Amino acid sequence: MLIFAIVISGCGKQANSASNKSGGYENGSITIPAKNGSICGAPNYIAYEKGFFKKNGLKASLVAKPTNISDLEAGFTSGKYDALNGDFQYLPAIQNGAQIQAAGGIHQGCVQVLVPKDSPIKSVKDLKGKTIATPGQGSTPQFVASIALQNSGIDPKSDVTWKTYDSDLLAKSAEKGQVDAIGTVDPYSYQAIKEKHFRIIVDNNNHSGSNKMEKMGMKKNASCCYLYLSDKLTKQNPKKAKAIQKAYQEAAAWIDEHPKETASILLKKNYVSSSKFVNEENVSNLIASYHFGLKKSQGKSDVKFYAEQLKKAGFLKEDTDINKLVEQAYYDD
Repeated sequence: MLIFAIVISGCGKQANSASNKSGGYENGSITIPAKNGSICGAPNYIAYEKGFFKKNGLKASLVAKPTNISDLEAGFTSGKYDALNGDFQYLPAIQNGAQIQAAGGIHQGCVQVLVPKDSPIKSVKDLKGKTIATPGQGSTPQFVASIALQNSGIDPKSDVTWKTYDSDLLAKSAEKGQVDAIGTVDPYSYQAIKEKHFRIIVDNNNHSGSNKMEKMGMKKNASCCYLYLSDKLTKQNPKKAKAIQKAYQEAAAWIDEHPKETASILLKKNYVSSSKFVNEENVSNLIASYHFGLKKSQGKSDVKFYAEQLKKAGFLKEDTDINKLVEQAYYDD
């Protein structure tokens, strides 16, 4: 009995020593490229601010999110980044070797295609031959617009002209007549609608099940944003990958139950810049409309849906095997 007690005591000291060395974070440190001013990045901020990372043994650092997707890819390949709250825009990058996997749909749409209030454009079909501005080539707004175009019989590669502007200049470019329509994300989209009275042509948040939007490739209740994890974690450190997944699952559930408090945190901590219309009430309403919650199996079916749409729109290779791509792109824990 005495020997047994000594062994147990020794093991206890060893465990405590290991815990102290890691600072109490049993799953170690993670770095997340999170800061980009978007409302849909809320799970990053809430997991950090409300302690869900810490609860799951993770010491998290939130850093600026590169605007160039190739910089993000390089960050994941090198091990600089571990997780990302991002859109389905990463599917072509994954096909081309990006070292990330989607690990669950995290919220519904936050992307719209808009036109100025006095524009003669009434529908997507009116965009043929027109110029559309987005935050970047290969951005989710360009993909959403392209999906709507190809489902309306318009070739997104040859029947429209694309231009790129910084997110905060998109609405101005349309008002000045430099472009005919813009594709953008909240809060920029919301601000353009409320402040400048822009009209929505496409909305990829189809929670209501609009037949009009569904015909344009906007799937009902589909996840627009996903949790992405580094391949190095999903394949080499599944324990840590699952801890990150759990932290985001808990954060997303908390957001869905507390949209007003979430909005307050995002604005007060300057994760989202406030303005006359980007205020606590409006941000709270937007957050509620996103229906946050980590969806694993549905997330996988949504990834497959968007992969099919992107293939049709010409953003994936013509010979893409969709099922094979989804298995490559999705983390089944």
